[in-house]
Amino acid sequence: MERVPFAIIGCGGMGGRHLLGLKELADAGSSNLELVAVCDLRRDNADHLAQQAAHLLGSRPEVYQDLATMHAEVGELQFVDITAEATAHHPLAVAAFELGLHVLCEKPMGLTARACNRILEAQRQSGRLLSVAENYRRDPMGRLTRALLDAGAVGEPRLFLDVSAGSGNTIVITPWRHLKGRGGMLLDGGAHNADLMLYYLGDVSEVYARTALWETTRHKPPARARVASFYDRWQTEMPDSIEATAEDTLSAVVSFQSGAFGNWTQSYAAHGRSFGHKVIYGSQGSLVPGGTRNGVSPVLARAGADDASGTALLESAPDYHLDEVTARLFGGDRLTSYELPFPAADRKLLALELHEMGTCVLSGSTPEVDGLVGRRAVALCYATFESGVLGRPVTLDDVEAEAAGSYEAEINAAQDI
Repeated sequence: MERVPFAIIGCGGMGGRHLLGLKELADAGSSNLELVAVCDLRRDNADHLAQQAAHLLGSRPEVYQDLATMHAEVGELQFVDITAEATAHHPLAVAAFELGLHVLCEKPMGLTARACNRILEAQRQSGRLLSVAENYRRDPMGRLTRALLDAGAVGEPRLFLDVSAGSGNTIVITPWRHLKGRGGMLLDGGAHNADLMLYYLGDVSEVYARTALWETTRHKPPARARVASFYDRWQTEMPDSIEATAEDTLSAVVSFQSGAFGNWTQSYAAHGRSFGHKVIYGSQGSLVPGGTRNGVSPVLARAGADDASGTALLESAPDYHLDEVTARLFGGDRLTSYELPFPAADRKLLALELHEMGTCVLSGSTPEVDGLVGRRAVALCYATFESGVLGRPVTLDDVEAEAAGSYEAEINAAQDI
C-alpha cells in the first residue's frame, strides 16, 4: 500500500491521540500514511511524541520546533496534521499552504470566523487539500443515525433538542479551554455539537441565543475524566485555580434551512448531577441519536410500535453500510451497536480521519469535512456568541462574511488575525 509522508504539528495530548489513531491503522493493515516528522515549540513535547512513535510504530520521526525548517529538511513531506491548540490553527495552516503542503486541521477549524477565512483564502491560492478533523460524525452510531434520517424513519425532521450540563467550577481538560482569547469550551467542545447538528439536519440559517459566564474561577479537578486522561503527562503543570474569561453556558434556538428548528443548551458550569440528551422529532416519530465513542444504539420511536434499537433498526435503514475501513476497525459493515472502552473507540475514530486524509492526498478527492464544512460549524458556534452580545438573531452567513463580529473582534485584535 502506498503511504503518504506527513508530520504532526502540536505534540500535546491531541497529538498523542492522533498517534494512537495511526497505530490503529497499522494494526488493522490499513495504514496509507508514514509519520516522518513531529513539530512543537516545546522540544520536550516533540521528543516525547517521537519516542512514543518509535515504540508504537517501530520508527522514530524527526523532531522539529519550526515548520519552515521541517519542510526544508524533510523533502518528501506532503501534509501536516495540525493538533496544536486553536490559537495556532490559522497561522500554521496558512504557513503550510504557502509551503505547498496539504493540511489536516483539528477542530475548531479556526479560532474565529476571520481565522477560518484566512485559512480558506490560503488554501484557494495554494490549490491544496484541507480536511477538518470532526470525528463524532464518523462514529458508526452517527452514521446509522444519519442513515435512519435519510431513509425517512421519523418522517420530516421538525425539532432537534441537544441539551447537556455539567462540570461545575472545575477546569475541563486543560486551562486554556476557559479563556476567551484561546477559544473557550463552548467553541472547543461546541464545535462537535455544531457539526452533528449540521450533519443530521442540514444547514442552519440563523441562531437566537443567550450566553453567560457563571464560573469565573475554575479549580483543578480531583480526578481525570475520560478525555482528560490523555493529558496526564501535563497534570503537574495545571495550576490549582484559574480565572476564566470565556462564556461557559449557552442556550440557543437554532433555525435550520429546512424549516426545522431546535434548542441547543450547553453548560460547563452546572453543579450537581450531570445531564446530556439529544433527540430528533419528526412528522412520524422520534429518534435518539446513537452515542459517540460508547457504542450505544440509536432509539427509534413511532406511534403504535415498540421502540426500536439495535438490529431492529436495520429494517428502517436498508441502505446503511459502513465503509470498508470503518467496518474493519469496528468489526462489521452494518453495526447497530458496539462494545469498546472509550480510549479504543476514540483512537479508531481518529484513525478514520487520518486514513481519509491519506486517501484524498493520493487520489485528489475532497475530504468529507472540508474547509467550508469546518467553517460552518465554527460559524454556528459564533452565531450563538454574537447573538448573546447583540440580543438578536444572527445568521451564519453574516458570521462567515464577518458582518456580525462584535464578539470575536477582541479575539481577532489580540491574536492579530
